[in-house]
Amino acid sequence: MATDEYLPTTSYVILGLLTSREMSGYDLKQLINKSITHFYWSPAKSQIYGELRRLESQGLVTMREVPQTLRPDKRLYQMTPQGTEAMLQWLSLSGVEPDSYKSAILLKVFFGHMLSPEPYIGLLEERRRQVARDLAACERKVQELQAQGSDVDDEVFFPLLTLQRSITLNQADLGWLDNALGQLRQRQSRASTKRKRKAPASA
Repeated sequence: MATDEYLPTTSYVILGLLTSREMSGYDLKQLINKSITHFYWSPAKSQIYGELRRLESQGLVTMREVPQTLRPDKRLYQMTPQGTEAMLQWLSLSGVEPDSYKSAILLKVFFGHMLSPEPYIGLLEERRRQVARDLAACERKVQELQAQGSDVDDEVFFPLLTLQRSITLNQADLGWLDNALGQLRQRQSRASTKRKRKAPASA
C-alpha cells in the first residue's frame, strides 16, 4: 500500500529517477543536474540525502552499503514495490499546481524609471547570454537523447517533450530580450540627443 504520509515533490523526483537503477545520493545529484534542471530546480546534496532518509523510513526505498577502499562505504538506494506504488499514485493525481515563477531581472526592469537605460541594457545583454547558453544546453540534450534511441521509446519521448518546452520558452525569451534591448537602445539614443540639445553652447 502506498504511503499516506506527505511527501514533498523532491521525494518524487528521487523515486522517479530510482525507477531506472540503484543509485547513491551522489549519483542522484549528478543525474538530476543532467536530466531535469531545464525545468526543475536542482536540490542541494543535503536535501537529497534528507529525502532518502525519509523515503527509507517510510519503506519506499531500501539502502545497502558497498565497502570501498580508501573511501567511506557507498550507500546505494533502490525503490521498493511500495515506492513504485507511491510514485504511480502521485503521477495519477488529478489537478495541476501552478508553476512558481519569480524573476529578479523583471522586478528590476519594472522599477526602471529610477535609473537611466544604460544599466538595463547591460543587465539584459547578460541575461541574453545566459538564455542563449541554456538554449544551447537544451539542444545538446535533445541530441544526446536522440542518440540513445528512437522517440518511439517512452524513455526518450517524454523527456524530449520537456526539452521541447524549454527550447520554446528560451526562444521566446530571446525574442523578448532582443525586442526590449532594441527599445532601450532607442530610448538611450533619444535621451542622449536631448542632453546634447540642452547642453550650453561653448563660448
